[in-house]
Amino acid sequence: MTRRIKFKSEVGRLLEIVINSLYKHREIFLRELISNSVDALNKLKFKQLNGEEVLTPELEHRIDIKLNQQGNTIEVIDTGIGMTEDEIIENLGTIAHSGTKKFFELLEKKDEISEELIGQFGVGFYSVFMVADMVEVISKSYIKDSPAVRWKSEGKERFEVDVLDGDYKRGTTVKIYLKDDSKEFLSESRIEAIVDRYSRFVPYPIYLNGRKLKQLKPLWLENPQGLKKEDYEKFYKYLTKSELKPLTYLHIFSDAPVDLKSIIFVPPFSLIKFGLEDDTGIRLYSKKVLIAEKTEEIVPDYLRFLKGVVDSEDIQLNISRETIQNDPVVLKLKKTITKKVLKHFKEFLKKDRANYNVFFEEFGVYLKEGIVKDYPEKNELAELLLFETTEDEKKITLEEYLEKTDYKDSIFYIVGEDRKTVEKSPYLEQFYKKGVPVLILTQVLDETVLEHIGKFKDAEFKLITREDVFLEGEDKETTVEEEDKKFLEKVKEILKDRIYDAIVSSRLVKSPYCLVSQKNAPSSQMERMMNALNKFYVPSKKILEFNTSHPIYKGLKNLVLNSEDEKLKEIVLNSIVDTAELSEGFLSNIPQAVERYNGLIERLLELDKN
Repeated sequence: MTRRIKFKSEVGRLLEIVINSLYKHREIFLRELISNSVDALNKLKFKQLNGEEVLTPELEHRIDIKLNQQGNTIEVIDTGIGMTEDEIIENLGTIAHSGTKKFFELLEKKDEISEELIGQFGVGFYSVFMVADMVEVISKSYIKDSPAVRWKSEGKERFEVDVLDGDYKRGTTVKIYLKDDSKEFLSESRIEAIVDRYSRFVPYPIYLNGRKLKQLKPLWLENPQGLKKEDYEKFYKYLTKSELKPLTYLHIFSDAPVDLKSIIFVPPFSLIKFGLEDDTGIRLYSKKVLIAEKTEEIVPDYLRFLKGVVDSEDIQLNISRETIQNDPVVLKLKKTITKKVLKHFKEFLKKDRANYNVFFEEFGVYLKEGIVKDYPEKNELAELLLFETTEDEKKITLEEYLEKTDYKDSIFYIVGEDRKTVEKSPYLEQFYKKGVPVLILTQVLDETVLEHIGKFKDAEFKLITREDVFLEGEDKETTVEEEDKKFLEKVKEILKDRIYDAIVSSRLVKSPYCLVSQKNAPSSQMERMMNALNKFYVPSKKILEFNTSHPIYKGLKNLVLNSEDEKLKEIVLNSIVDTAELSEGFLSNIPQAVERYNGLIERLLELDKN
């Protein structure tokens, strides 16, 4: 009996996008169908290796493409795992992906990146409706006594499912009834060219109308000395179902301390900018047999953006997905791969700085994550970080920073909302004066990263907005006159609720005043983040420093010590704190600051009137 079932809403939406020509190259439909066939054959092979009972185990593992000029059809046939009735309804009627909503947002942009992503989301089957008026899928499960089932749809609101009688071979046949404008795909030469472009590394034989097509053996098993850059780029395109090139790659070909044949790629962009997570795309093989499509355990979590393949004859073929994590061979592979990848990144940094800068812009946050989470390689990761400095917007390493400064025991840094705000900061005046570079950190995570590094080549990280951080010779004791002491005491009294102390500054050159943090206190930006996470968090009070050579200071001292207008003193001194906070990029209490500024304007207008 035929069952007519309505597509789930997300499938209907996807079909609408696909049929309206999401793809620039409609030929991709064949890449997706062959990829699905490979998945089906891999799953079957894995079950056989685990000793599971399989229908007709002697059947050759293969993929057939059949063209029918008279019937205007293409068939893609595999002898893989097949599907039951429930599985075919679930697999071809629903998109079971946690990122479906975000995925659709990307597709609707209809840009090149969206085109590259569809195959990676496991929904590539539906690309067939770009060329098909109707699609018929007949599948026979590997499970004995499970009947064959037929799925049929015109790519509109519904699909039909029938349970079939009769003798069918194990596997799946996708029959495409081509649109009139898609007859180009009935040409053998056209199909052969598509297979050569997208599927040349497929690990199973592909036949076109009974003729075996030429394919290449797995690239990772080739000796790297005989390969060219173009070979790796073509393999990356096959592996990722993409027309993009990797940023860099590493071919590991060794026998000790563990047998390891591997190619690791860095993608050209990170999915984070699209609101998605980069998950590990490393396939794990044993003796060319696929063990796991995505193996999180093969690299540390902070390298989960990597793509590639890992093959080792030392891994047992019957290893289960559940035991991979604790398998001693896998742990040894992980250690070896991590070491070689980080070494490769260091060489990448030295030999191709322009592309390394792109890499760090896309994936630097993952390296920082590895440091914050205290991975054993955090010191090596620290060498890979890039930072802006006050000298140049061009990012440099910590090693390069130390080469630029005479202060080999210190790495000075400042934290702020953005570079423009930071560059005008009064805290930098003494550093500008002596030509000492300062790291500019505009991301809150960066401060935490430096704290976790601790020291870099015996150099301590020093936040220049703290009271105890000075350049050599600038931390000298300042002689304070009695009149200045009275002024500072009065300021402390008036601002007791806002500041910890008021002192004469030895760091300021041009600015009249600034706020500095107490020793070991976090930066203002870090405190704002902590306050956002915990509304009960109370930021530490700061120290108000004055430049006694500045004209404003002299006027303030006269006002505070000689005026009888206590209200004006309070308004002016609080406004100074507001201004000092603004120089750091924020105001702690905007409504009160506005009220104070309005009060000052009223006073000025009153003076003008008189």
